[in-house]
Amino acid sequence: MTRIDWGSITVPSSLLRRIDRLAKAENVPRHVIVAKAISLYRASIKNVGGTAYLKGQKHSRGMWYAWKLMMSYAEFRIAVKYRKCLPHTVIEKMGKYFEGTLWQLITRVKAITKKEGNEIFNLAMEWAKTQDNKLLYQLNDRIREVFYRILGAR
Repeated sequence: MTRIDWGSITVPSSLLRRIDRLAKAENVPRHVIVAKAISLYRASIKNVGGTAYLKGQKHSRGMWYAWKLMMSYAEFRIAVKYRKCLPHTVIEKMGKYFEGTLWQLITRVKAITKKEGNEIFNLAMEWAKTQDNKLLYQLNDRIREVFYRILGAR
């Protein structure tokens, strides 16, 4: 038989009463309720979307944000490529969406630093003005690196 090492935590009494009520209702020890709560919490941060959005498929959080990055980058690139056919506000709008996605990667996923996000966005805006292939290659490399970093993060 394996030996379990026990510890203790201090929780507010209202939370302790809730744990006690659940433990009594399920006829299990307190630690089982806490373990279930932690399991549910981990599942909630691991999966994004649900039946209505992803037709029942659950995807990891990293997959969701990697997809979001690639979609906003692709929209931005398409807007720049067809800028002669589109109103100038479309490029600005797609640039803001791309910047918003980078900001989410900084604040929510923490896959990139603020400095890195600014560098990528500035590189993208510089490429949009010049459409220089050398800048595009650098930008693609940076996006690819972040994409794989996000997928490996979770």
